[in-house]
Amino acid sequence: MGIFTIQPAPFPATIPTCFLPMAWLIFFVAYLPALTCYFCIGSTLILQRDVISNYSLSNCPHVKSPLPPISYSIGVWEPQKLVWMFALMLHLPARLVLTRNVPQIYLPGLGRNILFTAASIEALGLCCVTIFTVDSIIGFHAHAGFFVIWWVATLWCMGIIIHLQRLIGQKDNDPHAYRMWWVKIGIMAAFFSVSALASIFYPISQNTCSVTAFTIFCLCEYSVVGLNAAFWGVYLTEFGREFDGFQVTAVKLRKGNLSEGTATPPEKELEYSLPGTAVLKVTH
Repeated sequence: MGIFTIQPAPFPATIPTCFLPMAWLIFFVAYLPALTCYFCIGSTLILQRDVISNYSLSNCPHVKSPLPPISYSIGVWEPQKLVWMFALMLHLPARLVLTRNVPQIYLPGLGRNILFTAASIEALGLCCVTIFTVDSIIGFHAHAGFFVIWWVATLWCMGIIIHLQRLIGQKDNDPHAYRMWWVKIGIMAAFFSVSALASIFYPISQNTCSVTAFTIFCLCEYSVVGLNAAFWGVYLTEFGREFDGFQVTAVKLRKGNLSEGTATPPEKELEYSLPGTAVLKVTH
């Protein structure tokens, strides 16, 4: 049948649906931001040594830093800033899917609500840190404030995930889950420790004009990014052991008189789901 041939055909021909593989979602959510961040830092170190040589500590104009801070690598200097923005554009849709749906594996209650809220604030904090850079119109302190919001939300997510897995006994029924539970505790402890070191050495570097202190601060910043990626990678990989991905399926508009009980039966809405998939139902 040609494209311009007019013939009767059913409409819609099929139910619109697509499958989102869990492996790709894990990559975009957990690993892409960290890998992009390290790419921006590495490319600055290798290709733009002149940019770093012109960077000095805020309170010490005569002191040069041997390492680029993350805030400048992804938020100020180009083309690294553009690379980071592109990565964030890929990260956020996948992040929204998992933030909305992953907490639903737990029973309704306060814990699930806290996890959803913390994960949402973490994503929002990342966006604000990216938009309101150190040289934006609202200044460095606002940028630092949004970073603190992101950091608190991240720690909040880590803590509630570990707590929920302890409460439901998941770690007690699966040796792999038990090992990964302790791995997540170790990552969370390391995340808190290097964050504390960063908060100590940054003011020291500014008050004493110490290159060593600022170098340690930069290394702690780099570690925070990697540890955040490692935690989400471990947790979402566990989720991926149970689900292959998400199937997004349009749900046809219910027809009939709802008061007479002629609405589409709920079981019909899941007719197009695949084994081992989580289903996202989108109202058509």
